[in-house]
Amino acid sequence: MSEIILNLPSEKATSEFGKKISENLKIGDIIYLSGEMGSGKTTLARSIIKNLLPDDLKNTTVPSPTFTLIQTYNGKNFDIGHADLYRIDNSNELDALGIEDILYNGVVLIEWAEKIKNKLNYNIMEIKISFSEEERIAQIKNIQGWDSRINELSE
Repeated sequence: MSEIILNLPSEKATSEFGKKISENLKIGDIIYLSGEMGSGKTTLARSIIKNLLPDDLKNTTVPSPTFTLIQTYNGKNFDIGHADLYRIDNSNELDALGIEDILYNGVVLIEWAEKIKNKLNYNIMEIKISFSEEERIAQIKNIQGWDSRINELSE
């Protein structure tokens, strides 16, 4: 299992990391985003999504899907799903989100992914973000299918 750790000293560094991730995504990929509230999960997800949108949609507002649970976007090459499972209490609610439907022609970013772990069998990378007063630290781990791509993220 591949794993790397990156320091993300600023919001700009987090956004640049998101851009790098977006360049390595392919249909059927899932990214689990975990970390404390306010750690930067949504900032990272926004950067990934904006970098996958067509040029004429780059200024699209990318809200946190905390209340809608999932937002979908038509990317330039594939669809993008952004889910926030914080408010999910029952695993039966997960099926109604349509995550697997999005994966047929897209990728899905999942915040608070601990609620869905071991339910999906796709290419999965997990990013755990922790933070101190000075910087954020991203622990990036291949769960499945990212072995050959994960090291490109640290370059």
